[in-house]
Amino acid sequence: MGRRLAIWFDYASPYSYLAVSRIAALRDVILPEATIEWQPFLLGPIFMKRASGAGAFQDVSPAERQYRWRDLERLCALYSLPWQKPRRYPPRGLLAARVTLVALRQGWGEACIRAIYRAGFADDRDIADPTVLGAVIADLGQKPDEILSAAQNESVKAQLRTQVDAAMASGIFGAPSLVVDGEIFWGNDRLEQGLAWARQVWM
Repeated sequence: MGRRLAIWFDYASPYSYLAVSRIAALRDVILPEATIEWQPFLLGPIFMKRASGAGAFQDVSPAERQYRWRDLERLCALYSLPWQKPRRYPPRGLLAARVTLVALRQGWGEACIRAIYRAGFADDRDIADPTVLGAVIADLGQKPDEILSAAQNESVKAQLRTQVDAAMASGIFGAPSLVVDGEIFWGNDRLEQGLAWARQVWM
């Protein structure tokens, strides 16, 4: 089966923005022979299984929430990534996730993922808005009407539900999560650890 790095991400997760922006460059340095598997999913159904039903930023104190936003600002500066705190949070990533599945099928998934995250967390655009997603798709040289229509296909909707089920079955509880041979490394700050572990196991 090849050496595969599965990165699970949700468009509502700002730390996933950091992870998807960094993982390819880290892979190229640490494990250039490995293949990245991009795994979009929705955290909402997983969070609903919590007692509170709250998401990562909602189930914290105001002080911790303020800290996390500042942490993201600092990290983006550290990684030289553009950042703008979104006015709408959490964003509704359902349509964006479906669009991503279409893009992955067609071979331009990585560019799509990066562009949608930039729209949401660098440009503060509403990625739940089909017009915004259409503009992102067009900027990538694709046909917005065709892609948005394909994203509403029942097979794509079913695939996203399968993604959520697979995440739950794998023990994933947050995003981003890097999965290597069944081992979970949760968080943007665990990417280096996950890649180092994979190198040690595979070499």
